[in-house]
Amino acid sequence: MLRPPLTKRLTRVQLVGLDVAVGMALLLWGRPTDAQLATAGLSLPGWYALLTLLACAVAARRLWPRPALGVSLATYATMAAYGFVKFPSLAVAFCLYQFALSQPRSRAVVGLVLTEAVVGVGMAMGGSSVFFDNEWAAMWLGQSAPIVAFWAAGMMIRSQRAYDAGLRAQAERQAQARVEEAQRTVIEERLRIARELHDVMAHSMSVIAVQAGVGRHVITGHPDEAAKALTAIETVSRTALREMRALLDVLREESPADDAAAASDLAKPGLSDLPFLIEQTGRTGLQVELRIRGTTRQLPPSIDLAGYRIVQEALTNSVKHAATARARAQVSYHPDGIEIEVTDEGRGCAGLPGRPGPAIAPGSPGGHVGHGLIGMRERVALSGGDFAAGHLPLGGFRVWARFPTGESA
Repeated sequence: MLRPPLTKRLTRVQLVGLDVAVGMALLLWGRPTDAQLATAGLSLPGWYALLTLLACAVAARRLWPRPALGVSLATYATMAAYGFVKFPSLAVAFCLYQFALSQPRSRAVVGLVLTEAVVGVGMAMGGSSVFFDNEWAAMWLGQSAPIVAFWAAGMMIRSQRAYDAGLRAQAERQAQARVEEAQRTVIEERLRIARELHDVMAHSMSVIAVQAGVGRHVITGHPDEAAKALTAIETVSRTALREMRALLDVLREESPADDAAAASDLAKPGLSDLPFLIEQTGRTGLQVELRIRGTTRQLPPSIDLAGYRIVQEALTNSVKHAATARARAQVSYHPDGIEIEVTDEGRGCAGLPGRPGPAIAPGSPGGHVGHGLIGMRERVALSGGDFAAGHLPLGGFRVWARFPTGESA
């Protein structure tokens, strides 16, 4: 990589030390001849007093740019009154450069105008007694050129530093945005896994609880039925453990990326797995009628998984809360999307027996909404679809969702 310029590698203390060295050089280099002092009528101590002020202004220009410029201009005007106008203008240019570098643009312009005015008056006092004559104009142009050059250099470097600072700030904002995006991705992935765990555990434990209750009641009189219940518990529990293991493997930092991807795929059933889900649910005593309308087709993985989880969660709620033996699940394939509807004939999770509660409109916060309904609504919203859940007028509960897939799906 290219090394930065020398001025960017020096510390502020080193830069101030460099200014002090420049001031000392001006002090040593500025001794006038005896003839110049005799013509000007200025003693040597007085000259060195003015020269020391000028050197101090140069040495302090980085710490106090405005006072330094003021002292240098005042010293220049005093020395110009004694006939010295060429030498002190170099110190003024140094101070004006730092002033333009550190001050706002409008103030820097004012500093340039004031400096040019002082230089013009000083040259009139030291060289020409009449303003705007040829001699004064030539001297003013000769003195103004280096002063304006120093001022312009300070302005350009100030603009470049502001531009570099803007680039650094933009890079920092972009880096912060990338960090925030990564954090959002992690949070969204954790929420997704939490929803998956909720769906898997809620459905599986509901089936296991019902089958365990059936087995306990029939184990003495009907051992064959108890054996079927235990078989169902074994099948459901193994399936749940397999899905949980696949989901938890995603969270292990030591898992290779390929293993995590494979584990994630294992944890993603789809609508094609609905017959197995219906069979599992039937072992709890809830007979579910599955209807498929339209031509089945390959769906985006996210929509395929979300549709399966909607049916799974809706049937889990029916098993836990509906107190009914019949339910219906319907999946309708449309050219621009799919529609899922799950209904039961029970009392619903919020109604009383025979007295259905009010319907819950799409997106409505009213009614009794548990984590299951919230999770279903979030799944549909992430896919840009519509969701509604509520009690039916004649009893029962209905869950409806629509996912857009587009014409090319």
